[in-house]
Amino acid sequence: MSHEVCALVVAGPVDTQRALSVDLRAALVHDGISVFPVNHYFSAYWAAKRGNSALLDLPEDISLVFPTEAVLRDLVREITGTDGPRFAIIETNYFGGIGDQWAVAFDGEERLTPDQASVNQALAALGVRATPDRDEFDVIGLDRFRSNPDYLDAYVQLCEELGV
Repeated sequence: MSHEVCALVVAGPVDTQRALSVDLRAALVHDGISVFPVNHYFSAYWAAKRGNSALLDLPEDISLVFPTEAVLRDLVREITGTDGPRFAIIETNYFGGIGDQWAVAFDGEERLTPDQASVNQALAALGVRATPDRDEFDVIGLDRFRSNPDYLDAYVQLCEELGV
C-alpha cells in the first residue's frame, strides 16, 4: 500500500473560513493540530499570485518537489492570526514500506528541526506526543491519510497560466 502525502501541518487554532479563502482544506484535525494537503504547485501558485519570491530556510537535501516558498508561512500567519505560527511541512513517498520522507518544522521564521528530520520529529516539534503504542504520525491520524486530494491537481494548470 502506498503513502504519498504532502501537507502543511499547523499547530493551534485555525480560522476555517480564512483557510478556505486560500484553498487550505483540512484533511485531519487532532488536538489542536490541523493537516492541510498542499503540493509544490500550490505554494508556487500562491507565491506568484502574491508576488512573494522568498524561500523558507530548508535543509539542502530536501525533495525536489518539496514546497519551498515562504508564502506558506504567510498563509499560516493569516489562518492562525499570529505573527509567529508553529507549523511544519511534511512529505511522504512510500510504497510497500519502502520510500522516503521529508519534514521541516518552524516557529515563525525559525527552523525547529535539524537537516534530514523525520515527520515524527517535525510533529514532535509542534507538540504532538507519541504514546507507548503509537508514534506521532499515527497519533494524529496520518496513517489514514494516504494521498493528497485531486483538487490540488488544478494548481498545475494555474501555475502554467501564470507562467510559473
